[in-house]
Amino acid sequence: MAPARSLDIRAGVLIPVMPMHRIIASTLAALVIGCAEQEQVQSKLSESIWAQLKGNDYQFIDFGLLAGKEWSRVCFFGPYNEQSSEALGFNWQVGDHTNVLRSDGHNVIVFATETDVLEYTAHSRGYGDFWKLSGKCFPREQANFVKDPESGNWLNYLSRKA
Repeated sequence: MAPARSLDIRAGVLIPVMPMHRIIASTLAALVIGCAEQEQVQSKLSESIWAQLKGNDYQFIDFGLLAGKEWSRVCFFGPYNEQSSEALGFNWQVGDHTNVLRSDGHNVIVFATETDVLEYTAHSRGYGDFWKLSGKCFPREQANFVKDPESGNWLNYLSRKA
């Protein structure tokens, strides 16, 4: 025996009515999808960071090779750290440029001079996680990091360039 279908009669027309549990399920699904973190489109700079990490077997990265020649320091902001002006030493609020730090999924990496941000990227933590460097800035000549094999933390090191 087929299940009974609900019908609504308006102006002499039979209209099928969706059962309440389907309405609730559809509404909840729409809310979950709408409220879920939006997938960020990976920027060219973020792709370059990821490519360098992959090319170095995820063991080291030299930010000095990225984002052009004009910047003098690189700064890192991990999830929920929007205190960029304090770290940079001038007025630049990361929250005015991106909202990704309101979740756990991204770091913002900023390339700056002493007075201006030249470039920044929202970088997925799944493609290289720098959250333990959050709130710190490093001069260009010290923008080299090696991954500690025991802790997995990124450690700053000075490269020996001939």
